[in-house]
Amino acid sequence: MSLSNIKVAIVEDNGMARINLRNHLMGMGFSEIGCFSNGRELKAHAKLRRVDLLLMDYHLGQNKNGVEVVQELQEQGLLKNSTSIIFITSDRLPMIVGQIVDVHPDALVIKPYTIRSIEKNISACLNFHHYLMPVFKLMDNDEFTPALDHLHYMLERNSRPRMRSQMVKLQARLLIKVKRFKEAASVYSDVLRGSDKIIWAKWGLIQSLYLDGQIQQSEDMLLELTNTQLTSDKAREWLARICIGNNHYAQAEDHINNIREGEMSVSAARLKAYIFQAQERNSEAIQLLEKKRESNRGIRERFDELSLDLARCYLQEAEGKNANERDKTLQVAKFLIGSAGRKNLDQKLVIKRDFLYAAAAVMAGNLDKASEILHREGMDDMDSSDIMQMTDAISAWKGIGNDVKASEILAMCKARLEQIEDGNEATVANMIVVKREETIGERRPEAMSLNKTGLEHYVKHDYQKATQDFYQAYLLFPREVAFSLNLLQSLVESGEAKYQSLNTAQFLKELSRRQMTPNNLKRLEEIGKKVERAPSKFPL
Repeated sequence: MSLSNIKVAIVEDNGMARINLRNHLMGMGFSEIGCFSNGRELKAHAKLRRVDLLLMDYHLGQNKNGVEVVQELQEQGLLKNSTSIIFITSDRLPMIVGQIVDVHPDALVIKPYTIRSIEKNISACLNFHHYLMPVFKLMDNDEFTPALDHLHYMLERNSRPRMRSQMVKLQARLLIKVKRFKEAASVYSDVLRGSDKIIWAKWGLIQSLYLDGQIQQSEDMLLELTNTQLTSDKAREWLARICIGNNHYAQAEDHINNIREGEMSVSAARLKAYIFQAQERNSEAIQLLEKKRESNRGIRERFDELSLDLARCYLQEAEGKNANERDKTLQVAKFLIGSAGRKNLDQKLVIKRDFLYAAAAVMAGNLDKASEILHREGMDDMDSSDIMQMTDAISAWKGIGNDVKASEILAMCKARLEQIEDGNEATVANMIVVKREETIGERRPEAMSLNKTGLEHYVKHDYQKATQDFYQAYLLFPREVAFSLNLLQSLVESGEAKYQSLNTAQFLKELSRRQMTPNNLKRLEEIGKKVERAPSKFPL
């Protein structure tokens, strides 16, 4: 393995540290070394040539941190599985270390480092990738089953015992990739039998159990991890995501509220904002994102993204108003869209903004303007779009009456969801996609039909069948308050303390946090009184 042929990228915002690291690498024998101060520069470089070894600093000044950069480039296919990634940071905070571990780097080097330690880590990473290059190349081509078979063969040969631990870790990740969750759980369990202190194995086991449908066991493990500083916040986020998957937004909020706001990651803040929105509490979502946006004013890329998130909240608020009452809200949304990217001429960001401008034009009733924006150059290319941009596109195309185009993009969204690695972002994206699916109308007719059948059974006092139908309608359209109230009332009338994933008393608590019309609120209060009169029948 000739070091002179290995293409290296250094990302470090401190100029002197960048030069020193480059000099160390040149002394080792590397010759093709690219140096960058932020993720944007690395991204431009990675579009033109491959990166074999990436040395990534965590803190990158007034730019996205190293973890965010790596996640973005991996999602866009600009960083391959065959790329060796070494993180370098002076930060020992559990929250930071946890974020770094999540992107599965080959090594983590703590500053101040010695030349010997950096050389040792680089050598170990390159040797591992060189030995497993046939496996990584298959992974680069999304051939995960052949990659797993080849890795299994290499593990059986056991020609490099010192690499076995890393190979087992990769094996478990591949098993999850090919949806062999029980086998992945078995691998992680074997690792933990050797030592129950290995955090990556605990997270892997929890993920495997959850994906295998063993929800309660994964929740029990997560609750245990909330008791230690290193794992508490991540465990809380994960528990919130599980609750969201069951439409238990009040419980999700309780979990996320245990994370201190100042220590909340941007992805966790987005998650919390969408929990508020799912409960029709848009003003609280706006307040949270405004705080997060202001605290990230110095980090331009993140500030831009949060500006667009806030604009989406205001567009949702406008959607809930009468057409003649939307002007002020739409003005705020357009101001926020315009404030994103004022110092950034990236064409991708321009297109993101244009989709939101088109959606705002639809809300304002200016369909000609929306159509003009949507037919601009580059607006038809969805290949490199993220989920948020695609869902904005769905709203805009649906708004000008092109249901076919909206449905095509929705199908692309669903396929793209599986590629998102970050759990919080995946959950938020899924919530948005489901909402757009409701907007297009692919779920609502079926939910309405089930609700109607449920009402027919309910008036005949056949509460068992009524509950079945109401529950299916609720799953299809959880944001519709009437479906939720029908289900709750049927559960209470039949004396059901629990049905499927729902606890009746907890469901009542859930609905009490949602904004409702006066009539629906009165109905909820009447149902609540019946539950209060029979606390032993409806325990939390």
